[in-house]
Amino acid sequence: MGTRNTDSTVFPKGKHFPAPWNLKGEGFLFPLWAKKDYNREMGFFSGEDSKQYTGGLGSLMLVNYETSDVGPYYELLYIPGNFTYKDESYKRITRIFVSSQKSVEEGILNWAIPKEKADFTWIREENLTKISAFRNGKEFFRVTIATKGFSFPVSTKILPYTLLQKATEGYLSTQFVGKGKGRIATIREIWSDEAVFPDALKGGIFKTGIHSDPFELIFPVADVID
Repeated sequence: MGTRNTDSTVFPKGKHFPAPWNLKGEGFLFPLWAKKDYNREMGFFSGEDSKQYTGGLGSLMLVNYETSDVGPYYELLYIPGNFTYKDESYKRITRIFVSSQKSVEEGILNWAIPKEKADFTWIREENLTKISAFRNGKEFFRVTIATKGFSFPVSTKILPYTLLQKATEGYLSTQFVGKGKGRIATIREIWSDEAVFPDALKGGIFKTGIHSDPFELIFPVADVID
């Protein structure tokens, strides 16, 4: 059972946590086959994003990092599909919230991931998980997910994701590596305030995905792409 996260971890002033990061916990991944018109309009794209966007496979992810280089935190993120840069295809996170301010700062610094701070509830009741996200005390996202069936191995080798995120100068490219045990997950109910986070159903997600518990994830040092 999870409660509203208040981000009480205290770090020495100015301390930096460089990549690579090692993270462990549980998470949900729901694949997306892009509805391009909706995502261009409501996916929190920059002008550059819109020009580079080609659609295709993306995902909605919800993660409970029980351990990380900056302590435990929750995460909600949206990848609306593929983006092309210099004839190469990449994934890109266009909207992401985490419950740790340090994760916000380090995510931007290490990988140019545009993290923002939010509070979360993450409540597990037998085979159901109920997750909500709040900003300034106002709920902007909630989902109820059912998990069922036998467990099976999962790995990023099956579905490799290479991110390309816009940095202050150029781009940062990151291919994270992960593995864990998965079960089938199904969305029972989902809602979002589209002024804050995309409506993932309108954006193209499938209601069936994977619940990985436990998983291990490595976020390596990013490559600089001119």
